[in-house]
Amino acid sequence: MSVYIAFAICAVVGYLIGSISFARIFSWAFGKKDITKVGSHNPGTMNMLRTRGFGEAILTLVMDAIKSGLPALIAYFVINHFYAGEGNLAYFITAFFAIVGHCFPVYYKFKGGKGVASTFGLFTFHPTFWWISLIVFVICFLLLLFVLKYGSVVSFTYILTMSITSTCLLVLNSMPNWIPCVVIIWLNVILVFALHHGNIKRLLTGKENKVDLMSKIKGKKGDDNEENSETSDATNNVEKEEVEVKNETNEEVEVRKTKEENIEKDDDRKSN
Repeated sequence: MSVYIAFAICAVVGYLIGSISFARIFSWAFGKKDITKVGSHNPGTMNMLRTRGFGEAILTLVMDAIKSGLPALIAYFVINHFYAGEGNLAYFITAFFAIVGHCFPVYYKFKGGKGVASTFGLFTFHPTFWWISLIVFVICFLLLLFVLKYGSVVSFTYILTMSITSTCLLVLNSMPNWIPCVVIIWLNVILVFALHHGNIKRLLTGKENKVDLMSKIKGKKGDDNEENSETSDATNNVEKEEVEVKNETNEEVEVRKTKEENIEKDDDRKSN
């Protein structure tokens, strides 16, 4: 079997496993609720934290990380056994397509999360980067807990830090297939940031919601607004559409009345 076929198998398997939505599974299993219909409607760790609590959020984070990292780690050893030196690329292909599956799951009409937790798995399960990833994660967790209150900012900090660090290690150590591996890493950055375009827009306009992580850990209601801005934006769009429909209806009524008046005038002229 060609190594390219092996890479293709890694991509397909990674995508199918990544398409499993643990946020949906846990929110329904523990609360009989559809996570895509509450909060921000996003089936990810942050929405689970806001709407389901710290415990279910951590469970979602761990499982979303495992579903991208563990299959990638298995692919690393299996491919390296049969094709020496190709395991590193197999790892990143499998993990990246698992992240793609998480973001665009085939089982849920391609409506998924934003890929942060799965990206955590990509770096945490790698044989070289795992310890750095854990250190950066702990630092980011403490930042969210005590300093920053924006989950999106902490997520961006982790992803950029690990992407830059892993890129440097791949290049400096001249790891096998480091060029395509680096390309995959930064394609993932582009994907995750693109899916967070709404968060970025709200950050720039000062409308991004804060997260009171300490209150969530204690099981108390935090100060952060549970009604996510994304939901508010969606509601506003619906209201605008309704107004437009009403305006169109009013215009149609005016046109009809004008026509009726013209017809009445014509009838009066004929009768005269």
